[in-house]
Amino acid sequence: MHTFPHALTHAARTAELAAEAAAWRLAREAAPAAPALPVLPALRNRLGEALIATGTRLTRPAHHAVA
Repeated sequence: MHTFPHALTHAARTAELAAEAAAWRLAREAAPAAPALPVLPALRNRLGEALIATGTRLTRPAHHAVA
């Protein structure tokens, strides 16, 4: 009994995501091409470094206070 409603929900969500992706693709194709700014690679690198630093901090073992 559970499988059929789950399959319908999954199919509806898949169709929704496909429609959204198609809309984004059409909008991107219709938009005029913007020239690449030299700031964007530097910003991307800084964002990547920040994400790596955050991930490194999150994977370290937590220090437990002994009561």
